[in-house]
Amino acid sequence: MKSKWGKIGAGAIGSVMLVSACGSSSSSTSTTTAAGSSGTTKALTNLTVAYAATGAGFSDLYVGVTDGIFQRYGLNVKLVQVTPANLVSALLSGSAQIGGGVADTTASAILKGEKLQYVALTEGTYNLQLWVNKNITSLQQLSGQSLALTTQGSETDFALNDLLQKNGMSTTSVTRRYLVSAAQMISAIRSGAVAGGFFQPPTAQNLTQVGGHILTSLSNFPYAVGAYISPDSYASSHPQVINEFYAAETANLAYLRAHPAQTQAAIEKYNTQNTPADAKIAYTFFLNVWKQDPSVTPSLIQGAFQRAAAKAKVTPPSSVSQYIYSPS
Repeated sequence: MKSKWGKIGAGAIGSVMLVSACGSSSSSTSTTTAAGSSGTTKALTNLTVAYAATGAGFSDLYVGVTDGIFQRYGLNVKLVQVTPANLVSALLSGSAQIGGGVADTTASAILKGEKLQYVALTEGTYNLQLWVNKNITSLQQLSGQSLALTTQGSETDFALNDLLQKNGMSTTSVTRRYLVSAAQMISAIRSGAVAGGFFQPPTAQNLTQVGGHILTSLSNFPYAVGAYISPDSYASSHPQVINEFYAAETANLAYLRAHPAQTQAAIEKYNTQNTPADAKIAYTFFLNVWKQDPSVTPSLIQGAFQRAAAKAKVTPPSSVSQYIYSPS
């Protein structure tokens, strides 16, 4: 059952402050002022949001900052990119108050005793494409070959499991090479060390230079990506901030679809290696991935717990409702 979120009204802010994506964190309990349309000042709550992936997937955050949407909902958001392995620790240390990543990482932490809640979900499917070298034309040809993945237990790891199982192949029929970074994965494909790998668009676009191509997309496979989480202690003590973030994310997702040019510009800004053509490719792909609203889908979170529990060899919770934030 989906949480019921209250609607939060907000006046438009005329003067937009661009927030840096790097630097030291700001306390969420402090405030910043911004000029309003009437010439008065409006207090904004400082909020640091960590996100655990490069690429276009977190464009909701990019436009929220760049186009002033977060400020219109009372938030002075600073974005900080972290690795997937450091996302939970960034929240527990207080370096960030909200973090975005794959739901499985959070489920694993909760099963280990960490107190976290899912507060929003912006992507409900895998955001990956399988790129292969020019000699591969079918999934079956990958049997006995090696594929490049990021890390064990990552989105790429589960994506390979789902893809093979849905095509009647054993999950052990392909050798997994965990190479951590996209740059190393691309290098391995170019050298012929692996037959292909999973990438978020437009990361692997330059593989076309050596005959690489997309074998398949996983954007029709359900999976909880863009799962925003917050420590229990913060969510319970700052319910208004969580509600404002959720309301802003609702507006961010609508803005993505209504303003393609501005969104593509934001993708380029936060991914400086991307060309305008790359940003357009990524935007087109993610239109099939971004959800219409940021409500947390219980079935997707349940799936995350089931995978995390299987990996940890423990029993998953029968209900996940206690881990999905509900406004007080």
